[in-house]
Amino acid sequence: MRDIQTVLQELRNAVAAGEMIILVGEMTVEYDGRSFSWLGTGERVLLIKQDRSVIVHRPTGSEAVNWQPPGSHIDALEENSKLVIVSSRASPPEKLKITISRISHFHRLKLRDEAEFHMHAREEDMQQAILEEPGLIEEGFVIVEVERKVLDGFIDVLGRDRDGRLVVVEIKREKADTQDIDQVLRYSAQIEEEFGARPRQIVVAPLMTAKAAQKARMLGVEFRRLSPRRAQEILKKRKGLDRFLSGLI
Repeated sequence: MRDIQTVLQELRNAVAAGEMIILVGEMTVEYDGRSFSWLGTGERVLLIKQDRSVIVHRPTGSEAVNWQPPGSHIDALEENSKLVIVSSRASPPEKLKITISRISHFHRLKLRDEAEFHMHAREEDMQQAILEEPGLIEEGFVIVEVERKVLDGFIDVLGRDRDGRLVVVEIKREKADTQDIDQVLRYSAQIEEEFGARPRQIVVAPLMTAKAAQKARMLGVEFRRLSPRRAQEILKKRKGLDRFLSGLI
């Protein structure tokens, strides 16, 4: 177990030096700002990052139980033989108070990470995002079927526009090229043969090559931009809403 006075001084020095702090111990957590919350005594992990963002994790679960964003003002003091850390912001006014009664581990580190973050969603994730928000295609778009079997493959999404016209949607995780234009046209021709009416064709992708864009314009194929990152954001938002609604039942 670490001494409160020793950790207090080290913590103050680490915050002043812009270091990352990892503290494991027994603590209570109180938040006052946009709402009010109180978390009783328990063993938790406290992270103070180099940008002064503050995160409190419980022993289970992937999400923080409390947090403060980068740039927060951090104070540390001893109160009734306990270590108290206060993270506060003026706009909006909010305060996170962490009272630590026992410290089992304390580490201060200066980390370096300049790598660029790349997120790669699967085409299935992009498809699911469209199912969650059909308006990504256009207002009034209604999904009829997913993975519709045709002669030489599967249509990612078959739908109808607000006028009732069929729409063939082909999803690409990476930059769409001329072969993707050919593919959606083949699928469209097979749907036309089946239903007796020519559908619209839409390619969904983060980007489209210049040659593909030129060919699409000539042949009437439409393009909708959807990045993997945006798809992940939609799915994450949906997951959070489902979790909230399940708590009301």
